[in-house]
Amino acid sequence: MAKTKHFGDRIQQRGIRVKTVELARQYGIPDGDKLILGRKQILIRLNELDQERKELIRAMDKGGVIVVERGETLITAYDFDSFNRY
Repeated sequence: MAKTKHFGDRIQQRGIRVKTVELARQYGIPDGDKLILGRKQILIRLNELDQERKELIRAMDKGGVIVVERGETLITAYDFDSFNRY
């Protein structure tokens, strides 16, 4: 996306990182021309990340997970370490 000189000047002046702007664009609530990333939206996203981290740790404890699918149909799933290759 194109950025104006004004945009670059303001984020530098205000100490706003480009990554923070990207987060606002991704998770912010639209309000006209604005995207608002307030405390509520930040807390919701942090909670989602905490839940995802827990699920990833569970998958790691299993050594990984393999999911078999064809098209839009899930066929089976099993622990990565349970498959006997020989």
